[in-house]
Amino acid sequence: MKYKHVVFDWDGTLADTYAIISAAYDYAFEKMKLPKISHDELRRVASTIQNREMLGYIFKNRKDEAAKYFYEYIEKYHVKNLAPQPGAKELLDFCKKAGVATYLLTNKKTKFINEELSALGFAGYFKKVVAAGECAHDKPHPVACCAVFDGNVPQAKDILVIGDGEADALTAKALNGADCLIYDPKQKYKGMVPTYKIDRLIDAEAILESVDDR
Repeated sequence: MKYKHVVFDWDGTLADTYAIISAAYDYAFEKMKLPKISHDELRRVASTIQNREMLGYIFKNRKDEAAKYFYEYIEKYHVKNLAPQPGAKELLDFCKKAGVATYLLTNKKTKFINEELSALGFAGYFKKVVAAGECAHDKPHPVACCAVFDGNVPQAKDILVIGDGEADALTAKALNGADCLIYDPKQKYKGMVPTYKIDRLIDAEAILESVDDR
């Protein structure tokens, strides 16, 4: 195997969650009688800043009020409307069978990611899960990225970060310049240039098992 460790993103990568997240923002905008921000813009912002800064960036001094409505909606619907991304389970099974260690680094809060992992039956695949709020800083800050490996980061050549946003490219950079694979089925990614880009998640298998020619 070309890589020994894979660090996965969650939202939009392994789990189809953007519709519910966007709906939660729409709910907050509506409750607060504010103009909505496009879903594409929300995704762009979310891919470049830490989770704990997101509501403050969008709602400014009304962030606490927004948080109340946002998480009220998430609490009610995030599991009901949850689905895996096409090929997610197959890719995780491939990694498990091949002996590739898998990790999860997400900007979703611990409570919600644990509920979603359980709902999809994905909880047993990961050597470690690092969620929003568990470290002094969230992804893509180096503190959160290195926490995936308990501070003992392997050689960069052994790590592949798989995600769908610029935060994942920044995660790879924080992990000593590891390789990054961006899953971009709708061809909307506009961040840092990754090592690889695919539009089918299952195509990551060929990259993982390719010959290491570096």
